Amino acid sequence: MSTLKDLRPLSPAPFFEVRGKIPKADKKKGFKKGLLPNVTGLSGEGHLVDVALLWSPVGLYVELKCKLEIEGGDLLDLFIDTRDVKSSNVITRFCHHFRFDLSENQGMEVTPFRGEDRHDLADASLFSIKTERKGAEISLPKEILYGFDPIEFKRLGFSYRFQRKNGEKQHFNLSSDFFNLEKHPALWATMELIAELV
Repeated sequence: MSTLKDLRPLSPAPFFEVRGKIPKADKKKGFKKGLLPNVTGLSGEGHLVDVALLWSPVGLYVELKCKLEIEGGDLLDLFIDTRDVKSSNVITRFCHHFRFDLSENQGMEVTPFRGEDRHDLADASLFSIKTERKGAEISLPKEILYGFDPIEFKRLGFSYRFQRKNGEKQHFNLSSDFFNLEKHPALWATMELIAELV
C-alpha cells in the first residue's frame, strides 16, 4: 500500500482541462492583473517564476518576474494556438511555439509543423524582448501570430515552459516531463480574452 507522498504529482491531461482569463493591456500593461495562476503544486515543480499574460488588438504581452537572477542558458518557451482548436491533437497553422533565450534577449519561432497545414515562421526581428536582472518583457505583435484576431476569436490555447540552465523547469499548465507540449495543442490551457478582470 502506498502513501500519498509516494504518488506522482497530478499532471493535467485531457480529463483535466485548465481555463483562465487574459485581461486587455492598458498603457501600463498591468503585471498584477495579467498574472497567471501558479500551478506548481499540481506539477510537483519548484516556483521559479511568475508570469503575466495580457492582450491588445495589436498583439500579446508576456512579463516574467524571476525568483533568482536570469543566467546564460535560461529559456522560456511559449505555446500559443490563436484559435484554441481542441478537436485537433496535431499542430495546425494556428499554432506557435516560440523560444526565448532570456540572457541573450533573443527569440525565434520553432513550431514543428507536419504536413501542409502551416504558416511561415515568424521573423525574429519583429519580436520585442527586454530582459532585466530578475525579469523580462516580451511583445508578440499580431503580424507573427497567424490567425490572431481578438474581435472574431476570443480564446487562445496557451502554455509555457521556463527552464533554468541547470535543467530545473516550471510549466503552465502541464509538464513536458509527462506530455510532449510541442505536439499536443489540445492539452494547452484555454485562455479567454476579456476587456477587464471583474
